[in-house]
Amino acid sequence: MPETWGPVLLGIVALAILLYGFSKTAMPVAGVVAGPMLAAALGPTVAAGFAVPLLILGDLMGLVYFRQHANWRLMLKIVPGVLVGFVITALLFAFASTTLIARVIGVLLLLSVGLELLRRRTDEVREVESTAGVRRLEVGFYGTLTGVTTMAANSGGAALSLYLIKMRVPMLAFMGTSVWFFFILNLIKLPIIIPLGLITRESLVSNLLFAPLIIVGALIGIATFRRMNQVWFDRIALALSALASLWLVLHG
Repeated sequence: MPETWGPVLLGIVALAILLYGFSKTAMPVAGVVAGPMLAAALGPTVAAGFAVPLLILGDLMGLVYFRQHANWRLMLKIVPGVLVGFVITALLFAFASTTLIARVIGVLLLLSVGLELLRRRTDEVREVESTAGVRRLEVGFYGTLTGVTTMAANSGGAALSLYLIKMRVPMLAFMGTSVWFFFILNLIKLPIIIPLGLITRESLVSNLLFAPLIIVGALIGIATFRRMNQVWFDRIALALSALASLWLVLHG
Protein backbone atom coordinates (compact mmCIF):
# COMPACT_ATOMS: atom_id res chain seq x y z
CA MET A 1 0.00 0.00 0.00
CA PRO A 2 1.21 3.60 -0.56
CA GLU A 3 3.38 5.08 2.19
CA THR A 4 1.54 8.40 1.90
CA TRP A 5 -1.96 9.16 0.67
CA GLY A 6 -1.88 12.47 -1.17
CA PRO A 7 -5.08 14.30 -2.17
CA VAL A 8 -4.90 13.20 -5.82
CA LEU A 9 -4.30 9.56 -4.91
CA LEU A 10 -7.12 9.64 -2.37
CA GLY A 11 -9.46 11.19 -4.92
CA ILE A 12 -8.73 8.59 -7.61
CA VAL A 13 -9.10 5.64 -5.23
CA ALA A 14 -12.26 7.11 -3.68
CA LEU A 15 -13.89 7.61 -7.10
CA ALA A 16 -12.99 4.07 -8.14
CA ILE A 17 -14.52 2.63 -4.97
CA LEU A 18 -17.69 4.70 -5.46
CA LEU A 19 -17.98 3.36 -9.01
CA TYR A 20 -17.56 -0.20 -7.74
CA GLY A 21 -20.37 0.33 -5.22
CA PHE A 22 -22.61 1.94 -7.84
CA SER A 23 -21.99 -0.91 -10.25
CA LYS A 24 -23.23 -3.50 -7.75
CA THR A 25 -26.71 -1.99 -7.42
CA ALA A 26 -27.36 -0.03 -10.62
CA MET A 27 -25.24 -0.99 -13.63
CA PRO A 28 -22.53 -3.70 -13.49
CA VAL A 29 -20.56 -2.30 -16.40
CA ALA A 30 -20.15 1.04 -14.59
CA GLY A 31 -17.38 -0.49 -12.51
CA VAL A 32 -15.24 -1.45 -15.50
CA VAL A 33 -13.26 1.79 -15.47
CA ALA A 34 -12.66 1.47 -11.71
CA GLY A 35 -10.23 -1.42 -12.19
CA PRO A 36 -7.79 0.50 -14.43
CA MET A 37 -8.14 3.56 -12.16
CA LEU A 38 -7.05 1.54 -9.12
CA ALA A 39 -4.27 -0.16 -11.08
CA ALA A 40 -2.93 3.23 -12.21
CA ALA A 41 -3.14 4.66 -8.68
CA LEU A 42 -1.85 1.74 -6.63
CA GLY A 43 -0.12 -0.52 -9.14
CA PRO A 44 -1.72 -3.66 -10.64
CA THR A 45 -0.54 -6.09 -7.94
CA VAL A 46 -1.49 -3.94 -4.95
CA ALA A 47 -4.79 -2.96 -6.56
CA ALA A 48 -5.74 -6.63 -7.06
CA GLY A 49 -5.42 -7.42 -3.35
CA PHE A 50 -6.95 -4.13 -2.26
CA ALA A 51 -10.04 -4.38 -4.48
CA VAL A 52 -11.34 -7.90 -3.82
CA PRO A 53 -12.53 -7.47 -0.19
CA LEU A 54 -14.27 -4.22 -1.16
CA LEU A 55 -15.84 -5.90 -4.20
CA ILE A 56 -17.19 -8.66 -1.97
CA LEU A 57 -18.68 -6.02 0.35
CA GLY A 58 -20.30 -4.41 -2.71
CA ASP A 59 -21.58 -7.82 -3.82
CA LEU A 60 -23.20 -8.32 -0.41
CA MET A 61 -24.89 -4.92 -0.75
CA GLY A 62 -26.20 -5.97 -4.14
CA LEU A 63 -27.41 -9.32 -2.80
CA VAL A 64 -29.47 -7.55 -0.14
CA TYR A 65 -31.58 -6.02 -2.92
CA PHE A 66 -31.34 -8.46 -5.83
CA ARG A 67 -30.55 -11.93 -4.39
CA GLN A 68 -33.98 -13.37 -5.28
CA HIS A 69 -33.94 -12.24 -8.90
CA ALA A 70 -31.07 -14.20 -10.45
CA ASN A 71 -31.66 -16.21 -13.61
CA TRP A 72 -29.61 -19.27 -12.68
CA ARG A 73 -30.35 -21.02 -15.96
CA LEU A 74 -28.66 -18.28 -17.96
CA MET A 75 -25.79 -18.13 -15.49
CA LEU A 76 -25.14 -21.87 -15.74
CA LYS A 77 -25.23 -21.65 -19.52
CA ILE A 78 -22.34 -19.20 -19.55
CA VAL A 79 -20.13 -21.00 -16.99
CA PRO A 80 -18.43 -23.44 -19.44
CA GLY A 81 -17.44 -20.53 -21.68
CA VAL A 82 -16.11 -18.58 -18.69
CA LEU A 83 -13.90 -21.52 -17.69
CA VAL A 84 -12.61 -21.76 -21.27
CA GLY A 85 -11.89 -18.02 -21.11
CA PHE A 86 -9.79 -18.53 -17.97
CA VAL A 87 -7.69 -21.17 -19.73
CA ILE A 88 -7.31 -19.07 -22.88
CA THR A 89 -6.18 -16.09 -20.81
CA ALA A 90 -3.57 -18.14 -18.98
CA LEU A 91 -2.19 -19.29 -22.33
CA LEU A 92 -2.28 -15.80 -23.84
CA PHE A 93 -0.23 -14.40 -20.96
CA ALA A 94 2.63 -16.63 -22.11
CA PHE A 95 2.71 -15.04 -25.56
CA ALA A 96 1.32 -11.50 -25.30
CA SER A 97 1.33 -8.54 -22.96
CA THR A 98 -1.63 -7.64 -20.79
CA THR A 99 -2.01 -4.37 -22.70
CA LEU A 100 -2.27 -6.13 -26.07
CA ILE A 101 -4.76 -8.67 -24.73
CA ALA A 102 -6.89 -5.89 -23.22
CA ARG A 103 -6.96 -4.01 -26.53
CA VAL A 104 -8.01 -7.11 -28.45
CA ILE A 105 -10.76 -7.64 -25.87
CA GLY A 106 -11.85 -4.03 -26.36
CA VAL A 107 -12.19 -4.57 -30.10
CA LEU A 108 -14.25 -7.73 -29.58
CA LEU A 109 -16.53 -5.94 -27.12
CA LEU A 110 -17.01 -3.04 -29.52
CA LEU A 111 -17.94 -5.46 -32.29
CA SER A 112 -20.42 -7.12 -29.92
CA VAL A 113 -22.02 -3.77 -29.09
CA GLY A 114 -22.26 -2.94 -32.78
CA LEU A 115 -23.87 -6.28 -33.61
CA GLU A 116 -26.40 -5.87 -30.79
CA LEU A 117 -27.34 -2.38 -32.02
CA LEU A 118 -27.72 -3.72 -35.56
CA ARG A 119 -29.96 -6.55 -34.38
CA ARG A 120 -32.14 -4.08 -32.48
CA ARG A 121 -32.46 -1.80 -35.46
CA THR A 122 -33.51 -4.65 -37.75
CA ASP A 123 -35.88 -6.09 -35.13
CA GLU A 124 -34.12 -9.45 -35.09
CA VAL A 125 -33.72 -9.70 -31.32
CA ARG A 126 -35.71 -12.47 -29.69
CA GLU A 127 -37.72 -11.85 -26.52
CA VAL A 128 -36.57 -13.34 -23.23
CA GLU A 129 -39.06 -16.23 -23.51
CA SER A 130 -37.27 -17.53 -26.57
CA THR A 131 -33.72 -17.45 -25.21
CA ALA A 132 -33.54 -21.25 -25.48
CA GLY A 133 -33.33 -20.76 -29.22
CA VAL A 134 -30.16 -18.69 -29.05
CA ARG A 135 -27.36 -20.61 -30.66
CA ARG A 136 -24.91 -22.35 -28.34
CA LEU A 137 -22.06 -20.77 -30.27
CA GLU A 138 -23.22 -17.29 -29.26
CA VAL A 139 -23.58 -18.27 -25.59
CA GLY A 140 -20.14 -19.84 -25.70
CA PHE A 141 -18.68 -16.70 -27.27
CA TYR A 142 -20.05 -14.39 -24.57
CA GLY A 143 -19.04 -16.83 -21.84
CA THR A 144 -15.50 -17.05 -23.15
CA LEU A 145 -15.33 -13.28 -23.57
CA THR A 146 -16.53 -12.82 -19.99
CA GLY A 147 -13.86 -15.22 -18.71
CA VAL A 148 -11.08 -13.57 -20.69
CA THR A 149 -12.08 -10.03 -19.76
CA THR A 150 -12.43 -10.93 -16.09
CA MET A 151 -8.98 -12.51 -15.90
CA ALA A 152 -7.04 -10.25 -18.27
CA ALA A 153 -8.59 -6.82 -17.83
CA ASN A 154 -10.87 -7.00 -14.76
CA SER A 155 -13.67 -5.96 -17.14
CA GLY A 156 -16.00 -8.93 -17.02
CA GLY A 157 -18.97 -6.65 -16.34
CA ALA A 158 -18.99 -5.39 -19.92
CA ALA A 159 -19.07 -8.84 -21.52
CA LEU A 160 -21.62 -10.23 -19.06
CA SER A 161 -23.82 -7.17 -19.58
CA LEU A 162 -23.78 -7.68 -23.34
CA TYR A 163 -24.73 -11.33 -22.85
CA LEU A 164 -27.67 -10.46 -20.60
CA ILE A 165 -28.82 -7.65 -22.91
CA LYS A 166 -28.76 -10.04 -25.85
CA MET A 167 -30.85 -12.51 -23.87
CA ARG A 168 -33.40 -9.73 -23.19
CA VAL A 169 -33.18 -10.19 -19.42
CA PRO A 170 -35.46 -7.89 -17.36
CA MET A 171 -33.77 -5.30 -15.13
CA LEU A 172 -34.20 -7.14 -11.83
CA ALA A 173 -33.01 -10.47 -13.25
CA PHE A 174 -30.12 -8.63 -14.94
CA MET A 175 -28.93 -7.23 -11.59
CA GLY A 176 -29.58 -10.42 -9.62
CA THR A 177 -27.70 -12.57 -12.11
CA SER A 178 -24.76 -10.14 -12.29
CA VAL A 179 -24.46 -9.77 -8.51
CA TRP A 180 -24.52 -13.51 -7.85
CA PHE A 181 -22.11 -14.18 -10.71
CA PHE A 182 -19.44 -11.76 -9.51
CA PHE A 183 -19.97 -12.59 -5.83
CA ILE A 184 -19.16 -16.24 -6.56
CA LEU A 185 -16.27 -15.23 -8.81
CA ASN A 186 -14.76 -12.93 -6.18
CA LEU A 187 -15.04 -15.63 -3.51
CA ILE A 188 -13.18 -18.00 -5.84
CA LYS A 189 -10.41 -15.42 -6.16
CA LEU A 190 -9.74 -15.33 -2.39
CA PRO A 191 -7.91 -18.68 -2.05
CA ILE A 192 -5.81 -17.67 -5.05
CA ILE A 193 -4.73 -14.18 -4.00
CA ILE A 194 -4.35 -14.77 -0.22
CA PRO A 195 -1.45 -17.28 -0.58
CA LEU A 196 0.20 -14.83 -2.99
CA GLY A 197 0.32 -12.24 -0.21
CA LEU A 198 -1.83 -9.75 -2.11
CA ILE A 199 -4.18 -9.29 0.85
CA THR A 200 -2.25 -8.05 3.87
CA ARG A 201 -3.05 -6.58 7.25
CA GLU A 202 -2.22 -3.15 5.85
CA SER A 203 -4.51 -3.57 2.85
CA LEU A 204 -7.36 -4.74 5.09
CA VAL A 205 -6.95 -1.65 7.29
CA SER A 206 -7.17 0.48 4.15
CA ASN A 207 -10.25 -1.51 3.10
CA LEU A 208 -11.95 -0.56 6.38
CA LEU A 209 -11.24 3.12 5.74
CA PHE A 210 -12.67 3.00 2.22
CA ALA A 211 -15.56 0.62 2.96
CA PRO A 212 -18.07 3.46 3.61
CA LEU A 213 -17.56 4.62 0.02
CA ILE A 214 -18.65 1.22 -1.32
CA ILE A 215 -21.81 1.53 0.78
CA VAL A 216 -22.45 5.11 -0.38
CA GLY A 217 -21.92 4.10 -4.02
CA ALA A 218 -24.32 1.17 -3.59
CA LEU A 219 -26.99 3.41 -2.05
CA ILE A 220 -26.61 5.90 -4.91
CA GLY A 221 -26.96 2.96 -7.27
CA ILE A 222 -30.20 1.83 -5.63
CA ALA A 223 -31.68 5.32 -5.91
CA THR A 224 -30.65 5.48 -9.57
CA PHE A 225 -31.94 1.99 -10.39
CA ARG A 226 -35.37 2.79 -8.99
CA ARG A 227 -35.70 5.69 -11.44
CA MET A 228 -34.82 3.70 -14.56
CA ASN A 229 -37.13 1.78 -16.86
CA GLN A 230 -36.20 -1.20 -19.03
CA VAL A 231 -35.60 0.83 -22.20
CA TRP A 232 -33.21 3.28 -20.55
CA PHE A 233 -31.53 0.52 -18.55
CA ASP A 234 -30.64 -1.35 -21.77
CA ARG A 235 -29.54 1.83 -23.54
CA ILE A 236 -27.30 2.92 -20.69
CA ALA A 237 -25.83 -0.57 -20.36
CA LEU A 238 -24.99 -0.62 -24.07
CA ALA A 239 -23.53 2.90 -23.96
CA LEU A 240 -21.36 2.10 -20.94
CA SER A 241 -20.25 -1.17 -22.56
CA ALA A 242 -19.16 0.80 -25.62
CA LEU A 243 -17.28 3.32 -23.46
CA ALA A 244 -15.60 0.54 -21.50
CA SER A 245 -14.58 -1.12 -24.76
CA LEU A 246 -13.09 2.14 -26.06
CA TRP A 247 -11.20 2.53 -22.79
CA LEU A 248 -9.63 -0.90 -23.26
CA VAL A 249 -8.75 -0.18 -26.89
CA LEU A 250 -7.13 3.17 -26.08
CA HIS A 251 -5.47 2.40 -22.73
CA GLY A 252 -5.13 -1.36 -22.63
